Amino acid sequence: MKSPLVSIIISAYNAEKYVGQTIDSVLAQTYDNIEVIVVNDGSKDNTISILNSYSDKINIVNQENKGQDAALNNGFKHCKGDYIKFMDSDDLINPEMIEIQVNSLSDANEDYVAYGEWSRFYNDDINTSDFTPLSYWKDMASIDFLTANPDGVMLQCGIMLIPRKIVEKAGLWDERLILFNDTEFFGRILTCSKGVKFSNGARLFYRSGLSASISTQRSRKFFESTFLATQLLEQTLLSVEDSYRVRLLLVNTYFNQYFEMYPSFKDLQDGHLKKIKKLGVKHRKPYGGAIFYILSGILGWRTAKRIQLLMYKRGYRPGTLYR
Repeated sequence: MKSPLVSIIISAYNAEKYVGQTIDSVLAQTYDNIEVIVVNDGSKDNTISILNSYSDKINIVNQENKGQDAALNNGFKHCKGDYIKFMDSDDLINPEMIEIQVNSLSDANEDYVAYGEWSRFYNDDINTSDFTPLSYWKDMASIDFLTANPDGVMLQCGIMLIPRKIVEKAGLWDERLILFNDTEFFGRILTCSKGVKFSNGARLFYRSGLSASISTQRSRKFFESTFLATQLLEQTLLSVEDSYRVRLLLVNTYFNQYFEMYPSFKDLQDGHLKKIKKLGVKHRKPYGGAIFYILSGILGWRTAKRIQLLMYKRGYRPGTLYR
C-alpha cells in the first residue's frame, strides 16, 4: 500500500542564515514520500539564491512580502499532501520525525493531529536542547490537551503533523495576524480534530533567543495582533466548551499579554482588563525572578515591572529578572 504523501511547507523571509539548515533537516527524513514547498516571502537578502541551490529537491514559490501567514497559505495552495507540516525557516527536525508521526496517524487515527517532542535551543547550538518530557506529552482529547496547562501548551507549528482534511475543515492561517498566529490557528485545528496522538521520538528543535525574532518585538502592532488572536481563540474554545478550565486558560492568556505590554498602550491594556473581567475567573500572579518577586511584594507588580524595564535599558540581560 502506497505511503501517504506528506507536504512540508516552509515560509522564508530574509532567512539566508538558517534556511539551508532547515531544508537539510527536512531532506534527511527517513520517510521518503514527502514534498517540500518553500515560500519566499519577498526576501531582500540571499534567501532566493540559497533556495535555488536546492531547486532539484524542493518546490520554490515566490511572492511579494505579505507575511508568514500569507506565505503558509500560499504554500498550502500549491501542496498535494495527505498530511501537512508547517515549519519556520530556522527550526530543525530529527530524521525520524515524519516517519514516526505518519505512523501515529494510521487509518484509525486520521481524525487526530500528531504532536511530537520539542525543545528550544540557543546560540545556534543544538546541544543546548533538553527534551525533558512535559505532562501533556501524551494522547489527549482536544480540549483536554489545550487546557492541560492553565498558561497554555506549546503550539509552535513544526511540532505537529496534520491530516489535510482537518486543515480544510478548520480553515487556513488568518492573514491579519503577525504574532500569536500559531496559537489561534492550532486552536482551530485541534478543535476540528478528536485530539492529539503523541509521537514519542519525533523531535522539533526550536531555535530561540534570536534578537530579531518576531516574538521579541514590543510595538503596538504586535500587541494588537496578540489581542485579536486571543479574541479569536476565545470564540473558538468557548463555542466548544464553556467551562472553568477554558475560561482560566483564556484569562491567563489575556493577562500574560497585559503584563508583557504594561505600562505601554493604555487603551489596549483596558481592552485586556475588560476581557479578563468578563470571563470572571481569577488569573495567575505575574511571573518573575527573585528580585522581581521582592519588589512586587513591597511595591506591587506594576512598579516592579517599571523598575525591571529601566534595568533592562541600563544593560541587564532580559531574563535575569523575569522568566
